[in-house]
Amino acid sequence: MEPERGSQATLGDLLERVLDKGIVLKLDLVIGVAGIPLIGISLQGAIAAIETMLEYGMMEGWDADSRAYAIRETQRRELGLQPGEHAVLELYGSHQHTRGIFRIWRPGRLILTERRLLLVRPSPREVLFETPVSAIAGIGRGVHKSVGGSDREIVSLALADGSLATLYTSQPGLLEAGLRERFQRLGQAVAEIPPASVERLDPDAVAAGQLWHHWVPRTGPAVWKSGWALLTGTEFTWRPDVAHGAALQLPVTEIWGLDIARRELGVLGERDVLVITSGSDGRRAEALFAGERIDVWKAAIRRAALAIDGDGDA
Repeated sequence: MEPERGSQATLGDLLERVLDKGIVLKLDLVIGVAGIPLIGISLQGAIAAIETMLEYGMMEGWDADSRAYAIRETQRRELGLQPGEHAVLELYGSHQHTRGIFRIWRPGRLILTERRLLLVRPSPREVLFETPVSAIAGIGRGVHKSVGGSDREIVSLALADGSLATLYTSQPGLLEAGLRERFQRLGQAVAEIPPASVERLDPDAVAAGQLWHHWVPRTGPAVWKSGWALLTGTEFTWRPDVAHGAALQLPVTEIWGLDIARRELGVLGERDVLVITSGSDGRRAEALFAGERIDVWKAAIRRAALAIDGDGDA
């Protein structure tokens, strides 16, 4: 291509031409003394826009590295990772959030990094659970009964502050293996958590577990509902699995009758149920509960009542 001379060309035109078409610089220089060549210099370079460089197959390695870095940084910000922190394991899972009688499974992306385990909800973005790996004092596997009645395997973590974190994922073995690998790399000793027969939700819990309750709504027929019961030294509380907050709260001081009786449970046939009689100011009410080990519940409620008032009828 023959060079063109344009009297109207400006510096901006020159810059646009260089970026669009590119310019190649080549320099061969020989330095000598008294006609004797001593040093040779050969320089070659190119100046152009990145798009032009890539079009001619130049700087492709740099472009690939830059794009990969941008993707990693975007993912890091989306996952809530800290600078220099990388995910070593990603799974879809959920964390059992508990506060007193309130329990709910919150799903998200379960992420294990070199130093943290966290559960992130993508949209709206929120870190639902987080703990440093160094703060995990114990680990174990157990079985949790879902609302539908099926058993699913969970991973339990005892944390340094004394709390217990319960996590669910469809690959609990992979999560446990990933955590144990991090423990080994950190030289961290952790205890083994045995499967617990009674799940503790707070330090004051005397007993806790799944119970069916004969629920009597304001309108419509009574039905048996699955839910979670919690007994402390002063109160018995029950809530259904699909609702937030307590649906039934009985102060232990108002419980004056406990019995196990045979009742009809619809499609389940006849079963033994726990009958709790309570009331105050002349009012009397019965609450029916069914489930495993109702005899243990009866004994626990009796002990709680007698601890408050040794003369209680319960």
